[in-house]
Amino acid sequence: MDNSFFQNQFCQKKNQRGSILPLVLIFGSFFLTIFTSLLFYVYGQRHLSVKKIQREEAFNIAEAGIEMYHWHIITELDGKTAEVVSDYWNGTPLGIPFYEREYKDPQGTAVGKFKLEATKPEEGSTVVKIRSTGWHYNNPEVKRIIEVEFKKPAWSDYAVLANDIMRFGEGTEVWGAIHSNGGIRFDGIAHNLVSSSEETYWDPDTSHWRDGVWTSQPDPNQVFLAGTKYPVAETDFVGVTSDLKEIKEAAQVEGVYLPYAGSSKDGYDLELKENGTFDVYKVTSRGYSSHHVYSRSFYQNFSFPSNGLIFIEDDATVRGTLNDTKVTIACADLISGSNQRNIYIENDIQYASYDGTEILGLIAQGSIKIGLFSENDLRIDGALIAQNGSVRRDYYSFWDSFTYYKRDTITVYGAMATHNRYGFSWDCSGYYCSGYENRNINYDGELIYNIPPFFPNQDSYKLDKWEDVQ
Repeated sequence: MDNSFFQNQFCQKKNQRGSILPLVLIFGSFFLTIFTSLLFYVYGQRHLSVKKIQREEAFNIAEAGIEMYHWHIITELDGKTAEVVSDYWNGTPLGIPFYEREYKDPQGTAVGKFKLEATKPEEGSTVVKIRSTGWHYNNPEVKRIIEVEFKKPAWSDYAVLANDIMRFGEGTEVWGAIHSNGGIRFDGIAHNLVSSSEETYWDPDTSHWRDGVWTSQPDPNQVFLAGTKYPVAETDFVGVTSDLKEIKEAAQVEGVYLPYAGSSKDGYDLELKENGTFDVYKVTSRGYSSHHVYSRSFYQNFSFPSNGLIFIEDDATVRGTLNDTKVTIACADLISGSNQRNIYIENDIQYASYDGTEILGLIAQGSIKIGLFSENDLRIDGALIAQNGSVRRDYYSFWDSFTYYKRDTITVYGAMATHNRYGFSWDCSGYYCSGYENRNINYDGELIYNIPPFFPNQDSYKLDKWEDVQ
């Protein structure tokens, strides 16, 4: 066979090998690039996974700090008097300026730390702000921050709070939460939750057992716009007595204290003024059932005290306009204890503005009563408490006053707490026969965090706000 044949075959194979080699290099580089990218991806994912785990660990540590602080203030402050609580915050409270503590796993091994920074409550508030920063020792650069607020729920957290069976008739519209330790019949419009401590109760108006919260209206969904809840825990009205004692003592030191006006007088008449003062009159003649001030004598003009506390050891009528002032007016007999002092209202009590710069609390050891000669369109701005009595307008008939026994509209802008059944209107066998035909209870949202000075609170601090900052 001719040698040229073999030479041609060799050259063809050599040329084939020469053409395959670049392809091998190209595909090899391609797969190497993919493999390298895959390795980087797996490494990156693992790094992200580890970092995510570390962030979660840091978060758990920060959250443990919040739980520890909550336990601390419950242990230190729950059930304590206002004076004890004030002394705590004015002393060396935990977390001010900061507090650090090691965090241990269930096996007792220290794995990280949390740092707590507290902001104590402002005057007249119970809101405690806490910032908790947590980190794990494996990567202390990765930190998580949680910010929360704890507060004691105040009586002013409710538009209406009661200790008795309640009936809200047609014509009543309430913006804000409603709660009673007794059963509730609601026939108006409730824009917020309505709750009761009773699962069922005996309704005296219908002589039947009823659910804790119910309505006689055909469509409950048109009545309870935010629903109902029952049974829930009771609210303690007895505890207000200790708060009244604290208010009296603080008023005697830095506030305004008005003693018993005397046996020849019928309490006091207070006129709130927009210039930062209030006039005090001694009542020389008051209607027994109408509660109207027929005559009075000027006693003294006072500036509103810096601690916002006015305590009166007698009955008092309150009227006027509050301007740029936060004040609590309390009426109680804490000397003899034989008289439960009342607050009477005939004329408007108003705020100059509605931005939280004016806050009024009215606390009566007995009742807060709307008198016979009250305004036809009456407005009351403030948070009202009747510790042992009720917030109400007494029944007045045609014979009491042809002009005044029926009134048009009452508006309460704030909150109400009443021991006994409250009411501004009277129903006589199915028709309106006395009091205010229209009743508007508008909750003042400022009262959630901006309560009147020394206003009663429920015992325990509760989580109110929670935010994952970082």
